[in-house]
Amino acid sequence: MKNIHILICLFVVANIQAQDSTNIAIIGCHKQNNSAPALEYIANIMQPDYCIWVGDNVYADTRNDAQHIQNQLDKLAAKPGFEELRDNSTFMVTWDDHDYGLNNEGKDYPLKEESKQIHRTFWQLEDEIPADHDGVYYAKLEEQANGKILQFIMLDGRYNRDDEGKKADALGEKQWAWLEAELQKPADLRLIVSGYQVLLDCPTRWEAWAKLGDSRKRLFDLIKTTEAKGVVFITGDQHYVEILKKKNALGYDAYEIMASGINQTERPSRRNNRILGPDLTKHSAPQITIYWKETDEYAPHIYFKNIAVETGKKTSKYRIFMSDIGL
Repeated sequence: MKNIHILICLFVVANIQAQDSTNIAIIGCHKQNNSAPALEYIANIMQPDYCIWVGDNVYADTRNDAQHIQNQLDKLAAKPGFEELRDNSTFMVTWDDHDYGLNNEGKDYPLKEESKQIHRTFWQLEDEIPADHDGVYYAKLEEQANGKILQFIMLDGRYNRDDEGKKADALGEKQWAWLEAELQKPADLRLIVSGYQVLLDCPTRWEAWAKLGDSRKRLFDLIKTTEAKGVVFITGDQHYVEILKKKNALGYDAYEIMASGINQTERPSRRNNRILGPDLTKHSAPQITIYWKETDEYAPHIYFKNIAVETGKKTSKYRIFMSDIGL
């Protein structure tokens, strides 16, 4: 009987701890024709509550063949681990250029409407993204078991994106107005997801918000004027893992977790505001755990770690405390 009581107590403690944390996997820059053991690891070992797909979820580059985009997504669907993830976690999805349809493309991409409809259907987002929507942006307010509200804001930096330049715009006016409304909704933490990097400064050879006119400044100003606290940027595009920080950019410090290249890697660029990385693990499983309440060791925080799935070893880690992001 004593052993039964111990087991019950352990179960209750574990359940309370689970309610006070939320686990999120980050997936992106996935080469659909190569093996992707991280998908199985995330599905079977990590078992996240949510999966953020940050873009380049497949490489489907084409100028005139929409069926080619569908075919590449079908390859993703057939990968070991994908259906388990879809069944057992909640997907939050945006795209970047290669699953939008063509490298570095924006509003002038000729198949953007066909690509949007394929995206809506494949990712089962018909309820979140209306058929006549000017892009694939959407947001969700997710109530956690402990009553906390986690907001996912999935930006579309492709459908209305201008070519790079001093007067370029990342989102389009409809998406800007929508974003302002979303930022005014009550939430305990906000994850803003962009396919390419927000805090990456110029000069850089990579795509970045800083290359799109006043878009980044407008984004920062919008977060300030709406008094949206607890914003963290989640981005992709590069084939490694890093965390960037821009001090007091949002009225509090701005953090960006860039985690992609789930089955590939590349030579990293220099960053003047990198505070973690670059982590060049090829088959990686990046994970965020949100600790909503104080633990024995730490105040409420976001704990990021990256796992090399072939060894199961942790390759990098970082904590962002809620107090650092205006909370």
